[in-house]
Amino acid sequence: MKKRVFAILSLVLVLALVLAACGGNTPSTTAAPSTTKAPETKAPETKAPESTEAPAYVPKGRVVVYSASSEDQRDLEKKLWAEKYPDCELEFISAGSGELTARIEAEKDSPKADVMIGGSASIYAGLEPYLEAYVSPEKANILPSFSGDTDLYTPVQINVNSIMVNDELLAKAGVTIDGWESLTQEALKGKISFCDPSSASSSREHIINMLCAMAKKDGKQMDDEWDFVKKFLANLDGKMATSSSQVPVAVANGEYVVGTTNEELIISLMLDGVKVHPVYAKEGITLRNSFMGLIKGGPNPENGKAYIDFMLSKEVQQAHADELHQRSVRPDVNFAGLEGIPASDQLPALNYPTEWVNANKDLKTKLQEIISNLGK
Repeated sequence: MKKRVFAILSLVLVLALVLAACGGNTPSTTAAPSTTKAPETKAPETKAPESTEAPAYVPKGRVVVYSASSEDQRDLEKKLWAEKYPDCELEFISAGSGELTARIEAEKDSPKADVMIGGSASIYAGLEPYLEAYVSPEKANILPSFSGDTDLYTPVQINVNSIMVNDELLAKAGVTIDGWESLTQEALKGKISFCDPSSASSSREHIINMLCAMAKKDGKQMDDEWDFVKKFLANLDGKMATSSSQVPVAVANGEYVVGTTNEELIISLMLDGVKVHPVYAKEGITLRNSFMGLIKGGPNPENGKAYIDFMLSKEVQQAHADELHQRSVRPDVNFAGLEGIPASDQLPALNYPTEWVNANKDLKTKLQEIISNLGK
């Protein structure tokens, strides 16, 4: 009996020792949490794709522009340029397109300007040897019919050849003015404001327009209509302005009954309360462009390119339409004219005679000869 009790006690003691050993591996429910953090598992880093586009060029220093544009246009462009590029000075040297052309030719070995702006296709066709090809990223936004087929110069504005009439003097003259042919009336002899075409490309463009319109009217070729041009020039009675900017001023001041000029200048005068109005020649208008081009070897070529891009931007084109009443070469620019000013698709438009102009690059000399022989 004693042996059995001893065996039972021994067995209990062994079990107690086993349970105590197992209990040492069980964490206490009141123990403080461990301060050792488990290692974090990081997601693999993903790099953003690198841009393949070069950063936009920001001009600094200065850019020199030979400008045949109006003072109002230059003032607007200087303001907009200064807002966009405060660290780059925009310097204009202004003169007629003929004078600026001569200057570029004379400076060909050491150009002093970066860009020329203003003037027609006939001017820039003669300047091709002195221009550097440049295709602005904005050129894709130009109306296809005006974008041209050369990279040496770029259209910046649509010019509408218009006949400007002084309302009061027209009533006194007692004549009807409705087109190019009406400008040859004897009653208007010496009463037409017109700039010497040898000094202003805009006047040469009016002559080109006359030749084209009269050829279409008569069913002839442009070269068959030089007699009409001679008749018109003779009706000026030897009076010609030396600058195209003088033409609308003279009509507005009552010095002449009519004149030929760009549409936007007439609209500006009308908004100022001047009693004038435009006539869109019934024989037709050759819608043309005013151009700009990068001068080869200019001192600041990258700034020159930036200026061309700037001028073609929607922001600047819209400002010209809103403030200067110019028709844009961009289809996304709104043109809100005055009452009686037709939309672009309502103008009596003619296709511009590009081939004829390219084949007659010395038009200036021909006109000088005609003018010198008037009355002989």
